[in-house]
Amino acid sequence: MAVAGTTNLLTHPSRVHAWFRGLSVLAMLSVFALVVLGGIVRVTGSGLGCPDWPLCHGGLLPPLELKPIIEYSHRLAASFLVGPLVVITFGVAWVAYRRERWLVLPATIALLLLLAQALLGGATVTNELPGAAVAAHLALGEALLACLVLISVVAHRGPLSFAPGSRVTGQPDRFPLLAVGSAAAVYLLLISGSYVTISGATGACFDWPLCQGDVLPEHRLQMIHMAHRFAAVFFGLFVLYTLHVGFRQRQRPANVRLLSIAVAAALVAQVMVGAATVWLDFAVELRALHQATATAVWGGMAGLAALSLTGPALSQRGASP
Repeated sequence: MAVAGTTNLLTHPSRVHAWFRGLSVLAMLSVFALVVLGGIVRVTGSGLGCPDWPLCHGGLLPPLELKPIIEYSHRLAASFLVGPLVVITFGVAWVAYRRERWLVLPATIALLLLLAQALLGGATVTNELPGAAVAAHLALGEALLACLVLISVVAHRGPLSFAPGSRVTGQPDRFPLLAVGSAAAVYLLLISGSYVTISGATGACFDWPLCQGDVLPEHRLQMIHMAHRFAAVFFGLFVLYTLHVGFRQRQRPANVRLLSIAVAAALVAQVMVGAATVWLDFAVELRALHQATATAVWGGMAGLAALSLTGPALSQRGASP
């Protein structure tokens, strides 16, 4: 079999590659859905809808009430969809692509993050949702998403390369470094938003863009809320500049340019949803949508950073479908 040989499957893909590509995309989308569902659990206050773990109120099925159903749906998605897909991705990476570090390493990290997140999720429930554990649970989930994004990009485009020369002009290209930095900035912004929630500062400011008419409020919770807004402005401008660099150059690969535009649109949408959330008295639906768009921006920036460090598409190397 091709998987048992010494051939580099990323530079000479076989039929196994097409199957693995589909698996990587499915795993990535499932993790994205799980993170979004976790956000719904949090904004609806359903974290203790099932006060025990792994059962729910001592049974295999939750009571027919909204909060237990929301919480249990999150557990089911993690246990019967995301978990198996991540484990299968890990297994295939080690069996079929064990010579490819850009598949094996993120697949291994993804499995470790999955196990850590499951244990932390159980501990979070049994300890009645301590704030630090809730924030750490989100941070692990977003990191898991980035691992699956990287696996999917590598499966489609080939291994990452850190050569200083640009694949567009042959000259040094600052875009990969900007993309990696912007992805890190978005991740930090996500964590700061989580801190706003666990600190109880979500509703501390009732207007936007100011806070009760002030730029620099004096009350602690208002300061925490406004600090997140300031971080959003600072990091957002940096990310928008990176995306501008990504799509302004016509010689840049089409997928990089299109993804740059898509992430920019998602970032603008996130800002608009954030403002609408404040204006509409922090409606639960808008709070959930705000985190979902933030996760979309994070996943898009992680993908853009990975794309900027890969070579030509495998199909352009004479790969078979």
